[in-house]
Amino acid sequence: MGHRWRHSGVHLLVLQPLTGRVMLKKRFLTFQPAEHLDLASALRDLQPGRVVVLAAVPEWVMFLGQAGESALASLGFRWPQHVASGEAWAGVAILGHGVVAEAATAVQPRQYPANTLHLLTTLPKGTQEGKACEWYLEAELRLQGRFCRRFEGYGDLCSCVAPFSPAVRYKQEQLVMKEQIPVVVVTASNPRHLYRVLRNLFSIPGAAQTEVLVAVDGAHQEALALTEVLGVGVVVHRPEGVGNNRTNANVRFALYSVFRSFPQADKAIVVEDDLLLSPDFLSFFHQAAWLLDNDPTIFCVNAFNSNSLPGIASDTTKMLRSESYPMYGWMVARSYARQVITNWIPEGPGDWDWWLMRAWAQRGRDVVSPEVSRTFHAGNAGAHVDGFEQHLYYSRMLTSQVPHIVLQNLSSIILENYLEEMKREIEAAEMVIPDPSEESFLPEGRPGPFVVFVRSGTRTDEFFGIRLFLMRLGSYFWDTREIFRGVMRLKYQGRLLYVVGCPLSQLFCRYNPKGTFFLAPSKDLITAVSEANNLYEQSLYDVVSRVRQPTQDLQQEADLLNYVTRPRGASSRRSTFTERSTLGTRSTSILPRHEA
Repeated sequence: MGHRWRHSGVHLLVLQPLTGRVMLKKRFLTFQPAEHLDLASALRDLQPGRVVVLAAVPEWVMFLGQAGESALASLGFRWPQHVASGEAWAGVAILGHGVVAEAATAVQPRQYPANTLHLLTTLPKGTQEGKACEWYLEAELRLQGRFCRRFEGYGDLCSCVAPFSPAVRYKQEQLVMKEQIPVVVVTASNPRHLYRVLRNLFSIPGAAQTEVLVAVDGAHQEALALTEVLGVGVVVHRPEGVGNNRTNANVRFALYSVFRSFPQADKAIVVEDDLLLSPDFLSFFHQAAWLLDNDPTIFCVNAFNSNSLPGIASDTTKMLRSESYPMYGWMVARSYARQVITNWIPEGPGDWDWWLMRAWAQRGRDVVSPEVSRTFHAGNAGAHVDGFEQHLYYSRMLTSQVPHIVLQNLSSIILENYLEEMKREIEAAEMVIPDPSEESFLPEGRPGPFVVFVRSGTRTDEFFGIRLFLMRLGSYFWDTREIFRGVMRLKYQGRLLYVVGCPLSQLFCRYNPKGTFFLAPSKDLITAVSEANNLYEQSLYDVVSRVRQPTQDLQQEADLLNYVTRPRGASSRRSTFTERSTLGTRSTSILPRHEA
């Protein structure tokens, strides 16, 4: 598998055509899904005339995907769509002028990987394209022009025709805001994603009224230069530790810095650089801020819900409670930030978000999130989300695209009201003992709501009573992060379903008369749903599987046409309940995908 090879994937260098200076350097891990989308985006965002140097190392073609192949073909390269497993490829092109050179290795029988690849070529010095745009010399755009002379991969920010201007921020519709709630963007070494999320933030209602601070992990010069161009505040974190410890420390620094930088703010919104924001992102948080003021049993408002998936979520006005953690766009009050900053995560293997879900940090308080998410996770190959998880789960997420959504009946989210409403619904719900291995497991022709009582003793759901239904509905089933008092609220075929874990849910198990209606998943049932899920997963991978075959046709061999191909969608990757597995399908997000 590709992950065994240290440099596997596609390596991209973009050179200034007159000086040969490196303007962009990036590696794309195309031995796992989703990365080909970022590769295609990076190539699409280059300016004409740039020298593009690509080197691809086995196993780079496994999940190259149609978007990746098409992006390389758009530059004029012919061979990437014919390279087989174990083979390397390299190419040089001048954007807008065609291919300069292209080379590939070919594996021989019983050989893996192929032999070393050498590519030597000479380039003409410079073209008319690739020089400074006319607007570089305009007084108000000189800083932006200086940035675009140094760095590449920013699309319309550096376009010679109608470049993006940070001033668009001040043209957005204003919102009614009762208080100032700043946004802090946490970033490290991916300034292209930082530009994407800031550009997104500048283009939604309320942008001009919202203070923005960028917290950079380390003195990353490109990220610092970008914040200067975009006119946002920036603080630099001196890196602490490595791996998760470093990431954890940077989140703590961002949380500390935003409240220190804006001493009048009582609340702040934390955003990571791998997100896309819905048009009502700021409006959502300003409406939801009322909950932090009026219910001390809420410590965080999330913009993201792990069950925000087709068929499970639909109501953009609905808010829900859970015992989850801050994730993918979240708002907290100063008092909570002060508490966790002074009692932060100790050094070790744990991630900051999981630690904040522990009882000592939550102190009996809940998270509030929308039924339909207000952020879209558009990152992969990161510290926590790999390409498999991104492709099969996050890429399916529903995200609101409407700029003006009024959250309904926020007072119903207050704890005592929420509990009372849930008690009424569960007590009145039709009790069922469904078979989740069946295609349609709820009674036909009845509107619900329904309730099923399942065997579950702890939050880990060790008997898979709750997670079995999450898996069956195609939702996030690796944990029960959206659970509330032992209950998972789901929708299936537009009908409401409560899955109550017993004896976990001390509040709601009492509504099961004498324990009569009870589902204790058998080993056979778990196996059946697991196997169905495995087949579903495998059908969704966009796998490139080409095997080189010996041939007597020298021309066919020279054109790399002597291979056999397995159909797309086949995969040898399988998941089980005992390992971290992936589920889902890739479909069009409600957000504009040209920014994903």
